[in-house]
Amino acid sequence: RSHRSGLRDAHDSTPAPAEPVSAVASNPPSGPALVAAEVTAGEEGTSSGAEHHLDPELARKYMANIKRFRILVMGRANAGKTTILQRVCNTTDNPEITDGKGNKIESAIVRGTLERGHHKIEHELVFSSNPGFVFHDSCGFEAGSARQFNEMKSFVVHRASAGSLKERIHAIWFCIPMTDYHRTVTAAEQKFFNECDTGHVPVIVLLTKTEALHDLAMEELSDDGLTVGEAKEKAVEKERELLERWLAHIKKMLEKCKFPPKAYVSVQKMHEEGADCTRLVECTTNAMNEEGLQRLLVSTQQSSVALCIEYAVKKTLIPKMELGIKDRFLGNVKDLERELLSWFPSEYSSLAVVDDDAAISSLPQNSTLLGKFPTVQSMVGYAIVCLLVFEHAYFLMQQGSGDWKETLTMAVNKCKSSDIQTAISTAVKVAFQQHGNNGAELYKTILKVIGENKICVT
Repeated sequence: RSHRSGLRDAHDSTPAPAEPVSAVASNPPSGPALVAAEVTAGEEGTSSGAEHHLDPELARKYMANIKRFRILVMGRANAGKTTILQRVCNTTDNPEITDGKGNKIESAIVRGTLERGHHKIEHELVFSSNPGFVFHDSCGFEAGSARQFNEMKSFVVHRASAGSLKERIHAIWFCIPMTDYHRTVTAAEQKFFNECDTGHVPVIVLLTKTEALHDLAMEELSDDGLTVGEAKEKAVEKERELLERWLAHIKKMLEKCKFPPKAYVSVQKMHEEGADCTRLVECTTNAMNEEGLQRLLVSTQQSSVALCIEYAVKKTLIPKMELGIKDRFLGNVKDLERELLSWFPSEYSSLAVVDDDAAISSLPQNSTLLGKFPTVQSMVGYAIVCLLVFEHAYFLMQQGSGDWKETLTMAVNKCKSSDIQTAISTAVKVAFQQHGNNGAELYKTILKVIGENKICVT
């Protein structure tokens, strides 16, 4: 894309009605593209088009060194950034803020900086409810000085290509509040997307505070001649239409920039406790370039174990099925267990348990003397059983039923005492008879089988 040197005025004109735009990743990766986990330290920047491929095994070793997923949150003041972070981490508490060197900042200062948005971008924000996420906040820079913008740019460039993968930012959330729908893309946003090359780090635009469109929707419906009662009935549909219109407008503006966002997503009702952040996590995951970072993000989030299962099937089971169908290569039982489990919250799922404990392997299975699966169907059936066991063990952990090893054993015993394995074996056989080797259809059917065969809680 060509560089656009001229920046538009800070005020937007009202966008014309547009075709609905899906608020998910634009151009999601078609498959895992493992890029270099280490870039020469000291480089001031990295080219977005650079291709640094690693051997998958070496890449996995690098990814194993990452313990926390680091996100830079950007956007204007009062864009609802802190609230979104609280919802993602399932808490209403304030984060613990450190100076990046492990030194804790006093709680009184924390409250003041959160309210005013004055903490430094280098500061690390971590919520005790989910320490797997580390956040950085750029604060609102639309009214900032050139010095503040340059500090932010320097941080982004440095952390996007840091020599240590642990210190890198893994994704950027750029918040645009719908309370400012009359000026959705200002000169500040265009300056960032024209001048800040984030390399392989994806930037996801978040449309926040979308409930602000309610009044606008009511106003437009009233202008159309509807009564207050009629307008209320059509308000939700009108709000959706307005959101799609503004999203299309924002995307059109930012796609003209030299370094446009990788994805767009709207987050709704974040002011309500228990708001669903699944779409935000999923959108961020799809925008990642490295499968290892996808795995890290999915295993870090704690709001939706269903998402863990979905990616375990999509990224682990389906590729193994395709290999088995194409090359007659069928994976090792233990390898399958470890890879499936790696998508689950890392706080609970110690991979060593699968290696050392016989609980999972005590599940009936058709495996060869070398510990491999004789058929693709047997592998799929066993994978489904494992995912249901992991899901139930995770549920038991959430209920305080013991440590991971104990709950894993309890889940296995519960599974063995039920008829689930027989039902799954039958369902898998029927699925292959109906869909053959159609991966897309089998993927949907596998998720359906998992959804219909939950291990009973009682």
